[in-house]
Parts: sequence; structure tokens; C-alpha cells
Amino acid sequence: MLATEIDLDQSFEESDLDDREREVLRFLSTEQNGYFSFQGLRRRLGFHQETLARTLKRLEEARAIERSPQGYKFRGNGTSFSFSVKTNHTLPKPIIDAYLPAQIDVTVLFQKLKGRWFSNFRWLGYSHDGDKLSMSWISEDGHMQLQARIGGGKIIIAIDPLNNAEESNQIAAAYQLFDHVSKIAEELVQQNQTPIAN
Repeated sequence: MLATEIDLDQSFEESDLDDREREVLRFLSTEQNGYFSFQGLRRRLGFHQETLARTLKRLEEARAIERSPQGYKFRGNGTSFSFSVKTNHTLPKPIIDAYLPAQIDVTVLFQKLKGRWFSNFRWLGYSHDGDKLSMSWISEDGHMQLQARIGGGKIIIAIDPLNNAEESNQIAAAYQLFDHVSKIAEELVQQNQTPIAN
């Protein structure tokens, strides 16, 4: 179990948090420097749209989270009143570990993938930590989360089954994401190649 410090408005007490607010904070605090879309959070947490909107607004007012064009982000450590949120988060299980072509600009690859859907997976959000970047998608039914972690010239596709999905379905989903990323990477490589003069 991890304990995460949250910088809250001083007038906001730990006891003021309801179960939904705690659940949102638990999830957002699992990724440092992570940004998550509203619809991704709705699918991931299983909240009704209006319930999630009210919950996020309350957490914003308490200064526990912040909203930007990139999505919703956990505010992290601070110096004012703080308390701990216990998390049971386990890391997604790696399925595919592969090298990216050396000429791939990770920033361009990220821009091509960010916010995009593929198959029945919808954009959830991303996080970055130094030279490592993680992008996440969630199935429409909210039962499976996929993650592409890029860093050190490699890509790792990992899966976080949110229910008892069969392992074969998890592996198939990971390969769908890998195929999606591979096609975009191949396009980028072809764009970077210059024709050789005769």
C-alpha cells in the first residue's frame, strides 16, 4: 500500500471527502505527472457523467486536483494541510516488450497517439516521468486498461485487467495496441526517409 500526500485547501478536512472523491484521488495519484480525460475517467471509474463532474469540481475547489486542456491531474505534494490516501494500485502486467526504430521522434509519436481511439479502446490519459512516457486507453465497457510505456528506445505494452477477463483476450488487446502503434511508427519512419538520387 502506498501513502500519497495531498495538498488541500486548509478549510477542507479529510472527513469532508466522500467515497467517490477518495476513489478519484486514489486513481489520479497512481500516476505522477499524469493527465486523464473526463470520458476516460468516467469509463475507468464507472461513474455517471453528472456524478463525476460534481466530484471533480469539488476536488478542484479543494485544490486536490487541477484541470487543464491536457486533462485532470493530481496536484501532488504540497506544504499546506495534508493527509494520506491509501492506494492498492498494482502495476499493469507487461505483455509486449519491443524496440522502437531509432529514427522515431517520441514526441511526434505521442502527438499522433494522444487522444486517439483504436478498436473498442478509448483514450484514458498519459503521464511522463523524465524520459519515460506512458499512454493509457480503456475499453468502452471499462473492463480493461491498456498502457504503452515508451522510454530508452523501447516500448512496453502492458495490461491492467479490471475484471476477470480471460488471459487470451488480454493478450489479443495488447497486440491490437502494438499493431496500432507499429503502423503509426512505420508511417513516421517512411516520412523521415529521403529518396536516394540516381
